[in-house]
Amino acid sequence: MIKLFRKIRHRLLTENKFSKYLLYAIGEIVLVVIGILIALQINNWNQNKLEQDALTGYLNSISKNIKEDIKKAEFLKTNRINVISRIPHLTSTLFISEYLERTDIKFASETLSAISNLDYFTSDLSGFESIKNSGYLRKLQGLDLENLLYKYYNLVQEIGLKEKDYNEILRNAYSNFSSQGFEKNIYISFPDYIGDTQELTNLQPYLKEILNHPTAYVMYDQTNFKGPALIVQLENLNIIGNEIVRMIDNNIKTFDEASAKNLENYFEISGTEGYSKVLTKGVDNTMFFNSGYASAGNKPFEIIYGIYEYTINVPKNDWTVVYFRNPSNAMVERPTKDFSSYKTLKLELKGDKGGETVSVALKDADAPDDGSETKVPLILSNKWETYEIPLSKFKPTNLKELFIVASFIFNNDANKISVRNIEYVK
Repeated sequence: MIKLFRKIRHRLLTENKFSKYLLYAIGEIVLVVIGILIALQINNWNQNKLEQDALTGYLNSISKNIKEDIKKAEFLKTNRINVISRIPHLTSTLFISEYLERTDIKFASETLSAISNLDYFTSDLSGFESIKNSGYLRKLQGLDLENLLYKYYNLVQEIGLKEKDYNEILRNAYSNFSSQGFEKNIYISFPDYIGDTQELTNLQPYLKEILNHPTAYVMYDQTNFKGPALIVQLENLNIIGNEIVRMIDNNIKTFDEASAKNLENYFEISGTEGYSKVLTKGVDNTMFFNSGYASAGNKPFEIIYGIYEYTINVPKNDWTVVYFRNPSNAMVERPTKDFSSYKTLKLELKGDKGGETVSVALKDADAPDDGSETKVPLILSNKWETYEIPLSKFKPTNLKELFIVASFIFNNDANKISVRNIEYVK
């Protein structure tokens, strides 16, 4: 094409047809410019493709790192839940038992071992550090994926600081406990060394002194009251991490319809919404809830913290109620939280013999204490079963200002039931 233009130009110049020559000259210039623009466009396309491939590579590394993080966080969360679930049974046994059985000593030994095994969550930061250092993170500037990445790694840092403080207290407490010079401490560390029944009887005062020592209770309390906050943060980390992985693996950089659903269970500890898990593995979450009870004529009954189950044993009475409520607040008579975003109350229950009847109720801040709250009756079997109650069944309870988040009401008949889990579901 260019050779043709040159021949035409030569012919026009020789024939002294300057105006026609000028027209063809302009055409030649336009052709050259178009060629340059096409070349630039191809070069830009190639450069953009190289940059996108590099960005994809960095994001894939982050996705791989977070998948491993999620496994670690889930393992650590499960371990912490299991240890926390042991504490109420251990402390209640130590408090009420006149005689510690061999199984009690072994359970205490396993619990102390689990408490002293200091676990830390360590995140793989290599992918995120690489994309920051490369400058490619700016390719995500202003997009939802960038915001979610920063939220995730800020949470990683926050968890690291909180775990350091949490474990430091446990380390010092265990050091104080171990340095007391307890006589017969060997039998706490190695309960299988205890011989016959007579030896176990002779050891009772020593074992009780060790397990009821104030330094031991520092460990129990630190685990039971401070551990739940770390569990919530690990849950939040997994929620954000799973969404980042989904977005990266599907080449999504802005939130889609699935994002809101996937992130809805992220929990702001200092927010107005109520925490979903009231009782887990038989232990009420003492960070977010207080438990209480009342009965007609103050007639006594039993609450037993078993191993991974919470048992209520009530005698025949006009009425008995065991409840879980938002924590006490000196400034507010009936502190409330907003549970209106939840749809279902999920309970895992069983009766002692089967056929036990119990009513479940909630109470908002304005509900009177006269038993008029809406109740949902349940008939239990002697096996663990899951009961899902739509929150609409508790109308007209105001879920935006919920005070008592779960209660079990017994009327007239003697009953013994066990509770494993109480959870709100969206």
